[in-house]
Formats: sequence, structure tokens, C-alpha cells
Amino acid sequence: MPFITVGNDITFYYTDSGPPPESTYTTIFFLHGHTFHSGIFQRLANFAGSRQLRTIAINRREYPGTTPYTEDERRVVIEGSFEERKSFLQEQGSLIALAVDGLIQQLSLPGQVTMVGWSLGTALLLSVYCSISRLSDGVQQRLKKYVKTFVLLETATYPLGIPTPPSGYNPLYDDKLVPEQAVSAFEKWVSSYYQHGDLSSRDITELQLSSCGYDLLRQPTTQTMTPAELESTASLTADLKCESLLVVSDFVTLLEAQTNTLLFDSQIRKAWGKLDVWCLYGEASVWTCIYASWYLEEKKQDSDEIFVKSLCDVNHFPMWDCPERTLDLLKDICTRDNREVSKELES
Repeated sequence: MPFITVGNDITFYYTDSGPPPESTYTTIFFLHGHTFHSGIFQRLANFAGSRQLRTIAINRREYPGTTPYTEDERRVVIEGSFEERKSFLQEQGSLIALAVDGLIQQLSLPGQVTMVGWSLGTALLLSVYCSISRLSDGVQQRLKKYVKTFVLLETATYPLGIPTPPSGYNPLYDDKLVPEQAVSAFEKWVSSYYQHGDLSSRDITELQLSSCGYDLLRQPTTQTMTPAELESTASLTADLKCESLLVVSDFVTLLEAQTNTLLFDSQIRKAWGKLDVWCLYGEASVWTCIYASWYLEEKKQDSDEIFVKSLCDVNHFPMWDCPERTLDLLKDICTRDNREVSKELES
């Protein structure tokens, strides 16, 4: 099993599609979301080589093969002070940044690097972004040289620290459900194909917000997976209490600060050099992802380095349900002028 160890003996497990046939290629790192770990990107790995791409998916802490949180870290997540939680979040971003830097060197990656955060993983991707000034000069320079694109794939209100509308439902925070029921309900809720209203209106009332009474365009992704596929992609029995707490309570303010750093902090942006940021969301995805993407679209104003685009007929799991289409889009984003790609997606 492939691992990379950084910091104070923190080990990250990762999956690797391996180098493509030609010597020059682009590498895409993936950070997974809640419940579903690096295995959810396996279908992308199957098609990466033919596109001169290498995909590396890192298991975050609390997931199989990677060093879990210490008891003190768990205490901080559950009941720590604001400053303790701030330090914790910064440290997680630094550790992931060190893992990426370590793999760039260890695997002698030859070309540009793209980092993709999916779902809750976008919160940790932003932690990486904000951590750049905490790293040594050597690490900063390597990341600045190699990492050219960040992709927020299916981000959501929770990872960005955006207040949740009163009517916005998420089974993970439904007090009427016991933990086992919440996980089961979450699987279906997050992987459904929703028939929303007029998305061009940017009106939240056009989104399917409630826990019931909504129309689905097709069967939820998790209900099309075999038991073996579900077992190989998700940690359904793991204690993920810390995962859920990362996007509530005092963390909301910290996550909002990360988002504002992405949008408005010119010094952090300068430290990364020439870096483009994409936010991609599916038009059939769960409401929280669409609403969060609209928020970024509004707040980024006229930035020519942040791009927000919707994907027709896509839900929260494009890497599983349409892996080739997803890879082709990511390749375009990685290897072509992003302004051209943006214009093509608008047409």
C-alpha cells in the first residue's frame, strides 16, 4: 500500500493511477469528502493514462490507512477553543501540503499539478491554500512551481462556512435520526439526481431544499453501486463524528475566513504565483452545492483567476457516474488556457 509520511510521523495513504506512457504529463491530486474516501476516484484512475494524466487520491485523516487524529486533536474538534480549532485547521492544511510536496519529489512528477477538493474535501483544500505562508521556503517554492490549478468540485455551504438557509436540509444534522439512520439517509440524499427549478434565476426557492417531496431525475448513485463497490469507496462504519463537527459550531467562522482568504487576500494569492481556481457544480446535485457555487460566483466579482461553471445532468458524484467526461473536463482545465475553456462551457 502506498504511503507518504510527513510532519510528526503523520502518514497518508494514497491511491495512484501510475505514470502514463509518455514521460510528460499532468498529475491531479484529489481530496475526498465526508464518508466516501479515495476509493470513490477509482474510475478516474482507470481512464487517466490514456489522457496523459496521473491521478493520486489521498485518504484524509480518520480514513483507512491514514494516521487518525490523536486524542487531543479529537478533543479540540469536539470542544476546543476558537484558537485551538483555528490552529488545528491550519495544521491539517499544512500536513496535506507537505504530503503533496513530498509526493512531487518522491515520485519525480514531471509536469504541472492540479489539486482537486471534492465536497467536504474543499474545506481542506482551502486549508492547504491558506497554509502556504506557514511552510518552509523550499516547500513554498516547489508548490508555487508545480501547482497551477485548484478545483473546488462540488463544494457546499458547510465547507465554505456559508450560513445554511433555515429550510435547507441535511440528514447528517437531523436530530430525529440516530447515527446509523443519518448515514444511510446521507448516502441517498447526497447522491441523488434532483430536478430543480430555473437555476438561471439564482433564486434559492428554485432549489429542492427539503427532506421530502422532491423529484428525482434518476436513481441515486449509491443505489446503483454493488455492495462491494460501496464497501470499497466509503467508510460506512467509521466513527466520523469529527468529520461532521468540522463544518458546524466554531468551525463555521474559521471556514468562512478561509473562503474570504481565497476571494480577497492578495498576499496569499501572490505566494501561490500563477494559480487558477475553478468551482464546478452539477445542475442535478444536492441544493447545498449549487447554492455554495452561486455564492462564490457572486463574491468573486470580476476576478479573472476564479471560474465558476455548472455541469448539465451531473449530480454530486461525477467521478463515479461519468468518469471520462469528468477527466476530459479536468484535462482541459489543467492544460489549456482557462479563459478559453470558460468561454466554451458558456456556449
